[in-house]
Amino acid sequence: MIHRSLDNGLVLAEHGMDGAALERELKRRDPLLSLQGWPSLEHGCIVWRVVRDAGPNRSPETVCVWQAPSGLPHPLSSGLLDLVDRLDRNNTRRDYQSEDELEQRRKIAREQQVARDNEALADDWNPRHGRPVLPRSISLRMARDKARARGEKR
Repeated sequence: MIHRSLDNGLVLAEHGMDGAALERELKRRDPLLSLQGWPSLEHGCIVWRVVRDAGPNRSPETVCVWQAPSGLPHPLSSGLLDLVDRLDRNNTRRDYQSEDELEQRRKIAREQQVARDNEALADDWNPRHGRPVLPRSISLRMARDKARARGEKR
């Protein structure tokens, strides 16, 4: 586990990963993504960045750089994958749903909720073991006692 502090004071615990594991995860997300390390003379370590291959005769496009806003590089961790998912412009459209699809999903979810509510109501109101769900009042018991005293069957 790697602990990383954010600028607002929040401390994140992330899974530490090596370069090969991150490279595999990036390739799984998009075959054009790759992880590159650049030596930082200022900090004396490697600054990692994720790039997308732009094709022949073009330099790769940088998706993100894994360092703090102050310039201090972060150690490799699963947080880099989260950052790539947030910032990768080319892969955001695949999860896009149109308004019609969203409305259809909302209608289906509402119908399922209504069906669950109706089932729960039916379960609450159907008597179990022959007993009524609602409690009987004292006046009903007294009326039955009077009727039995007179010899009537209730």
